[in-house]
Amino acid sequence: MYFETTFHDAVEQETSLPGWRQEYRQVSTGGYDGRTAAILLPGVEILRETISVGTEQAFSAPEGSVIFYYYPKRDESELVRGEKALGVSGFALNWTNRIGFMDAGSDLLMLVLRRNAIAQEVRDNKAQLVEAPLVDSAYLADWLLSLLGAASQQSYPYAREDFDDVLADVITDRFELLFQKSVVCETPQIADAEKIYKKIRDRIFDAPDRPHTVRSLSRDLGVSAFDLRASCQSFSQIPLEKMLTLLRLNGARRDLLRARCAPRKVSDIAMDWGFFHWSRFALRYRSLFDETPSETLRGQNSPATRHHCACSAPHHECAQRGEYTGFE
Repeated sequence: MYFETTFHDAVEQETSLPGWRQEYRQVSTGGYDGRTAAILLPGVEILRETISVGTEQAFSAPEGSVIFYYYPKRDESELVRGEKALGVSGFALNWTNRIGFMDAGSDLLMLVLRRNAIAQEVRDNKAQLVEAPLVDSAYLADWLLSLLGAASQQSYPYAREDFDDVLADVITDRFELLFQKSVVCETPQIADAEKIYKKIRDRIFDAPDRPHTVRSLSRDLGVSAFDLRASCQSFSQIPLEKMLTLLRLNGARRDLLRARCAPRKVSDIAMDWGFFHWSRFALRYRSLFDETPSETLRGQNSPATRHHCACSAPHHECAQRGEYTGFE
């Protein structure tokens, strides 16, 4: 099965990958424009996701999956900070409860295989990062992209159900051949910064209405202010003070989206997230999301979301909203 879906809000796109647990938060300014395209086969999924703005992504891959990832644009985007040194491709075997940042204009291709579909030596590997040879990765990625391109033009040559298993087997074979040529890498040192960053964001979400400062976070978390700032900067490339505001603005946005179904005042939501100066909140909100809080609440500037709340509808329900193109 092939599907392609477009999004105008991070909250919508976070539900687009089948079997993934994700939360997306916008961390760079501008209107949101995202797209997910996928081919779903028995035990095998080809996924391509593009996002116009920078995002923070908290995610877990489907349980028991192994992932080949590749950046078609070959730019500086990266899913997990610190993996840039591995180039534009690699394998991920334990993507559970992770946090990463994607740059504006990100473009990510993933091949997701369930462990029961792949060889025992791959299933038994406990590594977190595996570096794939770039040339061989490019060949595999170009082929996967050609399959997605054919599917998007509805010239998908394997649309018949009896070919799905054959294609899944061929893809799995190529996946395993590339994995055998790859090199297991040590977990990057940036993992320590990720742990500290997780503590920061968890504290913000546990008490969103508190006026958090770097000093108060340092006392609460038992981490020096220097380490808090350094970890946030190295992991996210965003200063800690700015990140604290970005996280609270995204929290307010989620509540505004939910308020489309359960009406609440914008000012109450702002206060829930520690914004006690209305005009400053509105100004910061509009600067980040390219719309006012009231427009978010009314759904005026988000064609993909204006018809529903902070919807967690899976991709197959998008057909009811006129945003889905695909065929089986």
